[in-house]
Amino acid sequence: MIKKLLLMAITLLIAAGCTSNQSSEEETKEESTAKNDVKKVLEQIFSGPDQELTQFYEDYNHEEISNYYMDQFEPYFTETYMDEAMKTNLVSSFHQKAYGNEVKMDIGSMSIEQSEDKETAYDFNTQIDVSNGQSAKVSGRVNTNEEGKITRIHYMDPQPLLHAFDTAVETEDGLFEYDRSRLVSRTENEAYQPKYPTVMPFEVDGVEIEAGPMDQKDILLTFTFHAETEEMVELMTVKDGDISYEDLETKEVSVGEQTGEYAGNKGGIQRLIWKDGSITYELKGNVKDLSEEDLITVAESFK
Repeated sequence: MIKKLLLMAITLLIAAGCTSNQSSEEETKEESTAKNDVKKVLEQIFSGPDQELTQFYEDYNHEEISNYYMDQFEPYFTETYMDEAMKTNLVSSFHQKAYGNEVKMDIGSMSIEQSEDKETAYDFNTQIDVSNGQSAKVSGRVNTNEEGKITRIHYMDPQPLLHAFDTAVETEDGLFEYDRSRLVSRTENEAYQPKYPTVMPFEVDGVEIEAGPMDQKDILLTFTFHAETEEMVELMTVKDGDISYEDLETKEVSVGEQTGEYAGNKGGIQRLIWKDGSITYELKGNVKDLSEEDLITVAESFK
C-alpha cells in the first residue's frame, strides 16, 4: 500500500515537472518569437530605403508607398498601432529623410534585450551607418501585447540620426546647394526640359512635380520645393508662352544676362519672373529672411 502511494506521488511529481517544463518552454518560445519580430521591424525601419521604395518615392506614388509599409509592418503590429504608425509616419520618417538627402541606411550593430521591468517590452540599442559616411546611435523600447504584437515603439533620441542624413552645404550667402540631377531624371520624359536651380533658400526635403492640364501638359510644368518646416517655394515654367504679372506691382531687375520682373517684399510672398530662351520662369514663395537679392541669386543659379 505504501509502495503504491509512493509510486503515485512520484508519478504526480514527474507529471507536474513535465507540465512546468512544457509551460516554461512555451514561454521561452513566445519570448523568442516576439524578440525576433521586434528585430525584423527595427531592421526594416533602420535600413534602406530599398530600390522598390525609392522608386515609389521617385514617382510620388502615395498609394504604393502606403501599401509597401502595410505589407512590411502589418503582420507585426496591432491594428490600432498600425493605423497610428501610418498617420504619424513613425515607420517611414527615417526613409523619407534618407531619400530626401539621397542617402541610404545600413545597420552597423544592434542589441535587443527583454526589459527587466516588463516582460512584454524590449529595449534596443542600434548603430546606423549612413552612406554619406556619417553614423548615429539610436536606442529605445518596443512594447508588445500578450500575443507578441507591437503596441508601441519609442525612440529615446532620434535627432542624431536625422542630422546624420544631412548633406546640404550652406553657401556664403546663407543659401543651400541643391543637386538638380534628380529633377533632370524625373522629367526626362516630359515634353520639354527646363533649367533647374543649383541653390535654394532652404535645405530641400522634397519636390512635387505637376504637369499642366491636358491642353497645357506639353507647355506647363510646376515644381513645389518643400523645406523641413512648412516653408515652400513654387517654380512655374512655361514653354513658348508668358506668365502674366499685369495685376502685380513689379519692378524691373537683372537676372544674370536676362531682364526679370520682381514683386513683393521681404517677409511676405515674393515673385520673380524672367525668360531664358523659349521658357518663362516664375519663382514664388514666402520664406523667412529671404531677400530680393537672395531670390535673384537662386534664379541666376539655374542650369
